Amino acid sequence: MNLDLSEYMGAYIDGARENLDTMDKCLLSLEQNHSNLDTIEEIFRAAHTLKGMSATMGFEKIAHLTHEMESILDKLRTRQIEVTPAVIDAIFETFDVLRTLVNDSIEQTDSGIDLTELSAKLSGLASGGGAPAPAAAPAASAASASAAMHANTGGTSVDISDMGLSDFELSGLAEASDAGRNVLLLKIALVSDCLLKGPRVFMVLRTLDDQQCDIVKAHPEVKDLENEKFDKSFKMILITDKSAEQIKDALESISELDTIELIPVVESGDFSGSAPQAAAPVYAPPVEAPPPLTSAPAPAPRAAPAAAPVQAAPANYEVHNPMAGAPVVQPASQEPPAGEASPEDEEEAKEVIELVQLVTFTMAGETYALEIQQVEAIINLVPITRVPKAPMHIDGVINLRGEIVPVINTRRRLRLAELARSASNQIIILAFEEEKVKAGFLVDSVQEVIRLPESAIEPPSRVSESVDVEYLRGVGKIDNKIVIMLNAHRIVFGKQADE
Repeated sequence: MNLDLSEYMGAYIDGARENLDTMDKCLLSLEQNHSNLDTIEEIFRAAHTLKGMSATMGFEKIAHLTHEMESILDKLRTRQIEVTPAVIDAIFETFDVLRTLVNDSIEQTDSGIDLTELSAKLSGLASGGGAPAPAAAPAASAASASAAMHANTGGTSVDISDMGLSDFELSGLAEASDAGRNVLLLKIALVSDCLLKGPRVFMVLRTLDDQQCDIVKAHPEVKDLENEKFDKSFKMILITDKSAEQIKDALESISELDTIELIPVVESGDFSGSAPQAAAPVYAPPVEAPPPLTSAPAPAPRAAPAAAPVQAAPANYEVHNPMAGAPVVQPASQEPPAGEASPEDEEEAKEVIELVQLVTFTMAGETYALEIQQVEAIINLVPITRVPKAPMHIDGVINLRGEIVPVINTRRRLRLAELARSASNQIIILAFEEEKVKAGFLVDSVQEVIRLPESAIEPPSRVSESVDVEYLRGVGKIDNKIVIMLNAHRIVFGKQADE
């Protein structure tokens, strides 16, 4: 399928103008009342939405400038810098340039604006080149140090007593801090209407892994997060070489995250005690194979020698690999001597690694499934805007938090009997990273998340003739129920794209 983004210009124009109008109104209000944080928050959200829309449409200048604008607005709303006349002038100047660039994108013209000087000005103000907020007083203890760091990051608490850290783990945090690494408390809250929390957790874990963050502790535990055994929020203690701003920027690309907080936990020397000087066991997902049962990576640079102390894994210890999409459960029996493994252990490990995690849904009385790695969101039915000259299987587009997303009528694509839309219909949003494309699948009703062994999946040729085999990956069976797995890539891009 050829996704011609020019077909979605109408929706982009409406969204861009709406967000510019919001910024215009809020900027005037901010000029009159510098202390109104709600106004700053509104401008931030409008800039964030405009950035996402522009990046989707390929308008790089607008996306870049709104990102710069976001950075300084984020510092303002978290009180890391003060609202001064210089800051207000810079934001107004940025807004004027944004309006010109948006008009260029609509009229298909080029005003030849050079963003170098304005970007440097915004970057300087965001880094404290303007009037920084008053610094916290020097800390005299670990507790006061935490409070001071909290005051500079806009969080509500830096208390980590409920994380259940052992002396062993605390010493690992101190060691990592002494080595110059960042120790951060990450707090995430999902939007109130998030329908499938598992994919959100998966996206967060994958992003943290991409940012080379080690998860020392999670509350609730990672296995509970992956199994959706939590309400709407969770927190983690991270050890990383990245800055809090870098990690937050990466996480903000994930939809359905309502709030993201990253708060420094310790600075060098904040922790002391008689605990053994050993590294804390950390979450470090494997890429191709599960880690050894008895090793626990140290919170030190990834190239560190393998001579660090190790901690034996308890029975039934679960090693979570977000890239595999499902928890991998190690056998409860003791680990065999180095270099030896029983055939039974090898066979069991192979079976575990091949588990596939799926989101299931119903259509035409059958159960279908998509692999959870590609699922970014599941939303209730929203108005779909028709697009002239779109392929027959595309119902139109939706505006998903500033991004224009095409919606595929999955029944029509599979050549199943069509039904009128109903309130129970839902849209599964899938992300295709290589193509940098998102697409929505309109389905009758989402059911649940299941795990299926790869060995239980049979070739699609064995499915009944009522289903178009061209768009299938295979068929599996669980609890005497047939699950038809779809080939999402082929449904979106067509058969030729796979060849």
